Amino acid sequence: MKKLWCCIMVCMMLFTSFFSFQVHAAHEDFDVQSGVLIKYNGSDADVTVPAHITAIGNEAFADNTKVQSVRLNDTVRVIGDRAFYGCSSLYSVTQGDNITEVGDLAFYGTPYLDNSGDKYVMLGSVLLWYNGTSDGVTIPSRCTSVASYAFARCEYLKSFTAYDGLTNIGTGTFYGCSKLESVNLPLTLSAVGAYAFDGTPYLKNAGEYAVAGDGVLLRYQGSDTEIELPDTIKRIASHAFVSSKLRSVTIPESVYAIDAYAFADCTGLETVQNSEGLVTIGDGAFRGCKSLAQFKTPESLSYIGQLAFNGDSAIDSAVLRGDHLTVSYNAFKGCDAMRYVLLSDGVAQLYDNAFDGCTALEGISISPKTTDISVSALSGCTNAVVCCEQDSEAETALSGHLINNVMGDADSSGVLDVVDATTIQCYIAYLVKLNGAQTASSDVNFDGTINIMDAYICQLKSVHLL
Repeated sequence: MKKLWCCIMVCMMLFTSFFSFQVHAAHEDFDVQSGVLIKYNGSDADVTVPAHITAIGNEAFADNTKVQSVRLNDTVRVIGDRAFYGCSSLYSVTQGDNITEVGDLAFYGTPYLDNSGDKYVMLGSVLLWYNGTSDGVTIPSRCTSVASYAFARCEYLKSFTAYDGLTNIGTGTFYGCSKLESVNLPLTLSAVGAYAFDGTPYLKNAGEYAVAGDGVLLRYQGSDTEIELPDTIKRIASHAFVSSKLRSVTIPESVYAIDAYAFADCTGLETVQNSEGLVTIGDGAFRGCKSLAQFKTPESLSYIGQLAFNGDSAIDSAVLRGDHLTVSYNAFKGCDAMRYVLLSDGVAQLYDNAFDGCTALEGISISPKTTDISVSALSGCTNAVVCCEQDSEAETALSGHLINNVMGDADSSGVLDVVDATTIQCYIAYLVKLNGAQTASSDVNFDGTINIMDAYICQLKSVHLL
């Protein structure tokens, strides 16, 4: 009996070890971070996405030629850009009833789209592809988003209608629809991707300000070089002004978002007047605006995207204010004429290489309330003086740079006295000039503005009343 029991135990241990190995190996196929599938590393033809995954990340399955079918779980809500791009054997995607967002080119190059028997290929509430041949289309009422290139080059399409509830149209959705003249979009539409209507009579005939849905400016088609946007515009879509001859623009309070590359390569753009209400500036929004000399953000701003001002070689200074503002990766990369930056206490995060290559940067003021600072935020800024409070996160994270803890040291003497207060007053009155480090140090209260209040605080501190 004892021998029999030992044999049973050995078998159970072997079975358990084998089972554990199989489970471990299966999990190794899925590189997951915070519920997002970063990369599928397996070789199975039929893939079932585990229940703990809530999103398929950018390029997670890209160029996998072995996978033939994917079974999504009920928790997946988002599929990222190029997630299944180039999966040349992918014929079937099942479930995914709760999908609400699908990124650009997510299923490009897969037989799944063309081989579907449905006129409207949908995942959840997202219309991925149109396989019909009608010249007039009214999409299903459950559709909240139309994915990138879903109707691209449908040369027979003349009219398109969507119900209330549609919120998003992707990149190039109707690109090259050469007969599309009639487009009926609901006021629920709040986001439109780049080139969504390029090559259509609809866009061509839309007037100076081509606006769709709930105030989304698709394209500026006028010839004026100095404009003030109408307050009916709420969002400036991607590439709306790209490469235009614009010299100055005034953005009204109604605009809450400037999307990616909206003003990219506007090489003559000198002045941008922002109003309170702006929340996001997208990736590359002002990239290559070589004549833009200064930029000041409103206090409502929460996000500046990657490479937003990359290559803006004329920018002399930037004043960044915001509401828990994040300055993303490489946001001001290569702004090699910028002398100083003022960061108000509304700036929360400075990401990697935010000011990379700003070789002329002499000074930057960073509030003690800015606590998430990358050590590479000022990469390549060898002459920059970090003006900050003692023992602040800026002093710790940017210790490789010159640090000035004497806020208000407008004469660079190393001490705070009444001379500094007078110097700031003279600067406000345009009677003296300050270098970049002195200017950054003069924003004593970190509000993004150098004014009489800074001079007053200096006076109080110099006589130890504050």
